[in-house]
Parts: sequence; structure tokens; C-alpha cells
Amino acid sequence: MTTPASLQSLTLTAFRGSASTFALNFEKGKKLTLIYGENGTGKTTICDAFEFLAKDNVGSLDSRGLGAGVRKYWRTVGKPAHEVAVELATSDGSCSGKLAGNMTTVLSGTAPRVELLRQRQILELIETQPAKRYDAIKRFIDIDAFERSEEALRQQGKALSGELVSAQQAEAQSLEELQSSYEAAGSPAGLNAVEWAKQKLAEPTTGLEADIAAIGKLRGALDALKSFPEKLEGKQNAVGVAQTAADAADQAQTDALATVDSEAAEREGVLTAGEAYLHAHPDAEQCPLCKSQEKIGDLAETVKTTLAQLGALTAANAKKRQAQTALNAAKTGLQQAEADYSKAVAALSDAQTAHQWKAGVQLPTSAAPTDPAALPAWLLANEAKAASWADAEASWRGESKFRTQLKAAADRYDTNAARVVELSTLIPNLDKALAHCVEERQKFTDGIIGDIAKEVGKLYDKIHPGEGLDKIALELDPARRASLIDTLGLCVFLALAARDRAPETVLILDDVLGSVDEPHVERVIGTIYEVSADFQHTIVTTHYRPWREKYRWGWLKPGQPCQFVELTGWAIDDGIRIISSLPEVERLRTLLAESPADTQAVCSKAGVILEAALDYLTQKYECPVPRRHGAAYTLGDLLPAISGKLREALKVEMRDGITDAAAPPASTVALKPILEELTRIAQARNAFGAHFKAISFDLLDTDGIGFAKQVLELVDSLVCPSYGWPSNGKSGSYWRNSGDTRRLHPLKRPS
Repeated sequence: MTTPASLQSLTLTAFRGSASTFALNFEKGKKLTLIYGENGTGKTTICDAFEFLAKDNVGSLDSRGLGAGVRKYWRTVGKPAHEVAVELATSDGSCSGKLAGNMTTVLSGTAPRVELLRQRQILELIETQPAKRYDAIKRFIDIDAFERSEEALRQQGKALSGELVSAQQAEAQSLEELQSSYEAAGSPAGLNAVEWAKQKLAEPTTGLEADIAAIGKLRGALDALKSFPEKLEGKQNAVGVAQTAADAADQAQTDALATVDSEAAEREGVLTAGEAYLHAHPDAEQCPLCKSQEKIGDLAETVKTTLAQLGALTAANAKKRQAQTALNAAKTGLQQAEADYSKAVAALSDAQTAHQWKAGVQLPTSAAPTDPAALPAWLLANEAKAASWADAEASWRGESKFRTQLKAAADRYDTNAARVVELSTLIPNLDKALAHCVEERQKFTDGIIGDIAKEVGKLYDKIHPGEGLDKIALELDPARRASLIDTLGLCVFLALAARDRAPETVLILDDVLGSVDEPHVERVIGTIYEVSADFQHTIVTTHYRPWREKYRWGWLKPGQPCQFVELTGWAIDDGIRIISSLPEVERLRTLLAESPADTQAVCSKAGVILEAALDYLTQKYECPVPRRHGAAYTLGDLLPAISGKLREALKVEMRDGITDAAAPPASTVALKPILEELTRIAQARNAFGAHFKAISFDLLDTDGIGFAKQVLELVDSLVCPSYGWPSNGKSGSYWRNSGDTRRLHPLKRPS
């Protein structure tokens, strides 16, 4: 288990009552800090600083009518917001909080867990209506998991109830669909709509989809065949047209050849060159080729005519080739169409013979003709039969669609009906689970409340032993989850705070003892000391002066080391101020350690302490002392009262705090020698103390110092620094302190 961090210091700057920078250093090894001071010394400011870091709040200003602008009062008057700083240093690190200009808290580090109780909260807890007191403790009762479970069950119940309504509506709707189909089928006798649908869907449907596919293929094959008469006719016409064009081109070529000799084509290049030359030299006097001057005059015209005849022949040749190509293409198209026709005839035959047709399907009595010319007559003869195929297909498709729709409706009905049954069973079980969860939550909460009540009762009984108030009841109001019966607010708070991660929590009690009556205050203090051991640290502020005095005299040492901090009057410049406040015995020890020692101060302090120790012994052993009106007992009254057999029997066993009651003591101190020596030199107290007498001129300083040392020896024997005075007489034979580190003998004054 991880050791909780220990507090080291708290530093405040410009925060509330800290006019400058105030530092509170926590003593190592002491988990309880008692802060004493009169009203207005700054005790609450220290508490506010912890709450500021832990909860970003200053609770002492709540309910003061300051409204939304309360944060401006978190700073010291006259100090800007950015100077406000609170820092808590621990053994694990530090946490600091500052105020930005807009009064927003800026926190760094891990904030401490703090449980803080003020006197006002106790009064509110006691005085508020019982039904509202649950708000004060609900954060200590961890029922979040229960509440989440309950809420989840409630929401699930609502969701399932809505789903049930929807499922019932869907069931009714799908039943209506089945009913409509049932009625359309003639409402067969002896069956309801659901039974009829299931019977209908159970009928075999083998081949229906195959029939639909087959008749679709048959109709497609016939439709393809119907297009061939027109297609073949078109192809044949195209062949005729192409043949006519080819014949015409052939004749044109023959005519062109008749005008040109057979060798003209071979001279076409020469003629073309000569034409170009003669055009460029129109005045040429001889033939550029043979140099002849004969027929030079009409040579150019002759060349031109010859070239024109050659051009006509070339064009006729090209046209003939084109016409022949077109004719070949037309013939190929006709051949392809005839081949396609043969395939279409075969496809129709395959579609007709590849399926086992239902009775009533009319098929052609003969196969489609292989001669396309006979196809129109064949189509006409089978036209009526082909027309019936569409009706058959439509009927089969309608039946298939009907069955699909019927199956979907039947499936929806089955699904919705099953869901209705499921939800009708599930919702009551869910309601039972919710009721069980509520019951368990109430038992759980009742158990916690009961445990808290027991703890409150134990704490309260420590404060009020034997007063019949140990039976504290914290009952639950079923409508509100809880309500508290009146009890001490302090005990309730301590019991609750101890339940919630106490080892990680700083417990702060801010002036909660103001209204506690004197007979109970010491037990309240003892209870706080005891409970504080369970927390990371406990801080108690008080202006209750008897607590300060009891601490100074060592009467509050019940086993928990305590740091005592005393605050003095607040000052405008310094703000919160700490003064030294040592126990009286430690003050005497300090005075003795000074060099040179102030004998008068030492004797005065020692005398006061001795009177306190003797008063303690005379009360414990009921020693007789002189009775005077309005005067306190003096050393002259108290020292002689402890005499005779009592003085002989007085002894203190010094122990190391072990739990074994039978273990031997570390040492035993007889008090008689100390008391005898104190009796001898008691006069030194008057000689060097508060009263001036001539005898003081006759005593040495060493007698005064010796007197003080004897007082220290007596008190150190009687009082343990950690566990205090031996005041418990339950052993039956001696007095012991809470740690069993001191045992004072005897238990009773010897007779």
C-alpha cells in the first residue's frame, strides 16, 4: 500500500487575511495540527486556502449575500488579483493556485482531497428538514453504479415497451396482408389466413422459374426469326442494286478503252512532261523530244487531247473497282443473313425441344422452314400459338411474384409475432430485474447508512458515555432515498469523512468546538485525536482556550503526535502571525538551557508546574488539603498532603509503549526521593520566585536551579511526551496512560 504524502508547508500570498506572504510549516511525523487563535487571527483563512486548492471555493463566504462577485473578496484588500497565490508543498510535490485578472483560478499540480467542516455546517445539518439531510451525505454513499444500472434498466424497459407496440402494429399489418391474399384466393374453408399462407407456400414450386426462363427464351427466338423476311429482302435488293452498278461501270470502262490506243497509257508520263514543257515554251519551234519541226504547230493540242482520253480511262477503271467491291459486300451480307437465318431456325428449334413444357402450352406442329421464302407463311400459320406464349409467361410471372410477396408477408408475420412473444416475456422479466436492482440498492444504501449510524453512535458514545444516546438511527425515506434522524453533526461528519479515502484526505475542522459544553469538550478533543490518525492529515482550528491550556500542560496526549500552532492578533502590515506556544514543561526546559539561566524565571515556572503536578497527585489519591475560601492551594498545602505511606508507595514504571502488559518495565522511578528533595528546597520558589523576601539573599542560585531540575525529573517521570499523564485506572492496580508508557503505582492511597 502506498504511503500517503505528508504535508510540508502552506504558503499564502495576498489571499484573504494574508496581507503579505504567510507560511505555515508542518512538523515532520505529526499528522495532527492544532491551530489556536482568537477570532480574527486568520484561522479560517488557512482553512479557506485548502478549500481554494481542493474545490476552487472559499466556503466561509458562502451564504453571505455576496452574489456572483464573491471571488473579488478572495484577495486581500488593496491587492491585485494576479498577486493572489496559494501553494501547498507535500512530500510528493506541490500544488499551487493563482487568480487571473478575470478572477479565474489557475491551478497547477495535483489538488489535495479535502473534507472541511465548519460550525455553520453543523448547525445547518441539524436544523434543516430531515428529508433534505441526505444531500449532506449522499457523496459519501457510492451508489452511482446502482443508479446507472437502474436508469439503464428503466430506459431499456421504455425502449422495449415502445418496440413491443411497434411489433404488435407490424404483426397486425402483416396479418392484414395475409388476410387480403387469403380473401383473394377465395378464403378456402377450414383455414385461416396464416394457415392458408403456410399451406400455400408448402406446395411444390419446382420448375416455375425454369418455365418462365424457357418460355422467355422461346419468345425471344421467335421474335428473332420474325425479323428475317424483311432483313433477307433488304439484302437481296442490295445485291441487285450493286449488280446493276457494276454492270454500268464495266460498260464505261469498255467505252473509254475504245478511244485510247493500247500503248497510250505507257506514254502518259512523257505526255505529261511534254505538256508542261510546251505550256512553258509556247513558241517552241521543234519537238522537245525528237527535235523534229514537223507538226510542231498542233503538237500541244494533240498532247492535251491524248492526256484527257487517258484520264477518262483511269476514272472508268476506278469506278469499276468500286462497283465490284460494293457488289461483293452485298453478296457477303446476303450470305451472312442467310446463315443467321439458319441459326435462328436452329435456336427456335432448340428452345422448343430443350424444355419439358406444361400442359396447355401450344407449340408449332412443324419446325420453321429452312427456306426463308416459306417463313412468312409458317409465321402466319403459328401466329395464334405464339401469341398465347405471352399470356402463359405473364401468368407464371404473376404466380411467382405472388408467392414471393406471400412469403415475405408470412415471414414478416412470423418475425413480428415471434418478437411480440419475446418482448411479452422479456419486459416482465426486465421489470423484475429493475425491482430487484432497486431493492438491492435500498439494501446496500440501508447497510451503508446503518454502518454510518453505528460509527456515529460509537463516536457519540465516546463523547456522551452512559447517556443512552449511542443508538443513532439514519433511516431511508423511500421517496428521497434517504433522510437523517437528528444527531451530532460533528460525529456524523467524522463518520462520513472516514469512509471516503481517508488516508488520501486532509480533514479540516474549523472552530467546531465553540458550542461544546465543558463536561464533554475533553472527550470531543480525544475523539478528534483518535479519528485524525486515519487521515492523511488533520487540521483543527479553535479559539477554545482550555484546549490551549490543556496542551500547554500536557493533558492532551492520547496517542497522536500533535503540532500546536498559535496565532496572535492580525496586523494590517503582516496579516496572519504565528507566535511560539510551547508546553509549560518545554518552556521550563528552555529556560534551564539558557546561559546564564534566569533563576527567578526558572523558579517561577518550575513552581507553577510543580503545583500542577501535585494538584494532579492529590486529586488522584484524594489527599486531604486545607480548605480555604477563595484561595488556590499553594506548595505549602500540596507537598505535605502527599505523605506517609502514600509517599513511600509512589513509583512510576517507565515503559517503551509495548502492547504486552506483562512485559517488565524499562525502569522504575520512586517518587519519594524527588518529593523529599522538593520539600527541602521548596522555599527557593518563594525566595527566588514571585515573592521577594530577605531570605533570598541567603540562598544560592544553584538551589533555584536544583529546584527546577527536581520539578523536571518529577514531571518527566509522570508524563510521557507522546502519551501524556497516567490517568486510566481500569487496570485495577495502577494508573496508566493511553500508550502504556507510564504506570503510576499505587492505584489507591494506602490507608
